[in-house]
Amino acid sequence: MNIKSIKELVKGEVWRQCSERLKGEEATEVLHKLFDHIVLALATRIDNVKTDDGKTISFFSKGREFLTINITRKDLRIYIHPAARAFFDPEAGFQVEKFRFWDGSYHKSSGKYRAMSMWISKMKYIPGVKEIIKYIPETLNDVNK
Repeated sequence: MNIKSIKELVKGEVWRQCSERLKGEEATEVLHKLFDHIVLALATRIDNVKTDDGKTISFFSKGREFLTINITRKDLRIYIHPAARAFFDPEAGFQVEKFRFWDGSYHKSSGKYRAMSMWISKMKYIPGVKEIIKYIPETLNDVNK
């Protein structure tokens, strides 16, 4: 799907709802930058984007949700699902407010995790999120980086 088509899936009403939900201007700006980066970095992977009344923005590939932005009142919580086919070293550290690997996503043969959550609300954490997103293959055919 092309970048313009992906961006058109999130309507102005959704952005308004997200802005109302988030309490700070900086968190709203982070949301827009995060969304733009995900679309730019993973456009070849994204088949669909669904929203839920300004509470979530979910990205799909081959009908499976692989990344979700959860909009809370104070921050953004990003979920990278196992369907993303990313692998995270349990010893890795990331420059975000907080992150957590999903226990149930541990991949025994690789010794890595396949899913995680991270929390951000400030612009200074955007570079850290961009680094994490690099773990997600751009297509389902890519070998994990």
